[in-house]
Amino acid sequence: MQITDKPLSNMFCFIKGNIADKNLLTSKQIDTIVNAANPTLMGSNQGVDGAIHRAVDELSGGKKSLDEKICKETQTSAKKGMIRCQRGKACMTSGYKLCKNIIHVVGAEYDGTSKEKENCSSSRISITESCYSEIVALLRKHTDIKRIGIPIIGAGTYGFPYDLAVRIAITSVFNSLLEWKEKDQEQFAMAGVDKIYFFIYDSCEHTCEENMKTAAKIYSEYEPYIKDERRVVMHNSTEAHFRYMREIVRYDEKRGYFAIAKTIRLLLMGLRIVFLPPMWLKDRIGGRDWKKRRRYVEMLALAKMILPLIYYQVLVWLEGTGFEIVGQWVFGVFAVYAIVDTMSYLMTLIVMSDIQKPSANIIRSMLMLFVNYVEVSLDMTFLYWLSYRKVIGFKEALLFGVLGERQILKFTANVDYIWPYVDTGVRFFFMSLVFGYFANHLKQRKFRS
Repeated sequence: MQITDKPLSNMFCFIKGNIADKNLLTSKQIDTIVNAANPTLMGSNQGVDGAIHRAVDELSGGKKSLDEKICKETQTSAKKGMIRCQRGKACMTSGYKLCKNIIHVVGAEYDGTSKEKENCSSSRISITESCYSEIVALLRKHTDIKRIGIPIIGAGTYGFPYDLAVRIAITSVFNSLLEWKEKDQEQFAMAGVDKIYFFIYDSCEHTCEENMKTAAKIYSEYEPYIKDERRVVMHNSTEAHFRYMREIVRYDEKRGYFAIAKTIRLLLMGLRIVFLPPMWLKDRIGGRDWKKRRRYVEMLALAKMILPLIYYQVLVWLEGTGFEIVGQWVFGVFAVYAIVDTMSYLMTLIVMSDIQKPSANIIRSMLMLFVNYVEVSLDMTFLYWLSYRKVIGFKEALLFGVLGERQILKFTANVDYIWPYVDTGVRFFFMSLVFGYFANHLKQRKFRS
């Protein structure tokens, strides 16, 4: 059986209008809409939630009729304040004459500031992303859904800045659809969904027009990746780095990180500012492309692993010239820079895992950790050889850097005492990372199950 391709780029569409307008839904043949609800699912007096409840009530000829129907479908009482849907989750009910189905999702309230538009906690963004993932999960389950209308979740009464809310919507829906398509192309091709409408609406016409322009501009950033069906990222590395720092300052004490823990996390992220050039290069090369950015990280690790060998060979060529001393200082600084870069980066994966959400691919992570260990070992080899190049060769230095065998047994200078401690510290660091990573990974798996 030949599988017909269903390009994801043909599925996305932004339209201006009220998602609760039955005539508009009928004209676009939209059978399912998404309601940005509150946890009770009992509606409100404003936003998308209020508009959908009012529209269903009018079509059904009864006040609060949608509330009663939802209670009946979810098999819950009409008790005031009852939680019927958790934040970041979704549930589906009938559309009650407005459309065929209504998917109710509960987002998160924006907790950032108006001055720094993206300075909200990562957990609020994760909840909003989860809403879209839940929507796509229901599309996978209900293959009869053909056209769905989705509001920009969180941009209304929950207060998310419009540009941030749109960025979350585009990246979350696209990545979820792409994951579905890659995992089961046949099911994706046979599923009914062929159009996803993002509704842009505001009672003020001017604001609505501005929001439409904002959505179009942001979509244009991702359009090349969507056409090529490449997974995208919401923030580049530089943007994310400073957002994490602001988040530590504002929210760490609420999370239970006090004086020492908060200071260490902030100092670690502050130290990482020194390594913004590699981050900037990743942003330039990878753009918003998730795979390309990870490929860059892997290629950079391999390049850093080879560089100490190049340093050594260049210094051999420069031996006896006037440039030898300069080369030793320059390459020595580069080697130290590379070691601190790698070790501080790996430390952030553990210390900042609650915010950064590192990859759950344990095989890739362990392979990268091995490459990072070899890279640091070769940098240590080069620095050790640089310190004792007059009495040992590079092969002897390699035994120290990789296996920890000390070639200088008679200590005559302070640096002689330092090397064993540095070597032991590096090995202890990597051993701690392995245990820390496994513990964190098992915790994530237990949480997800």
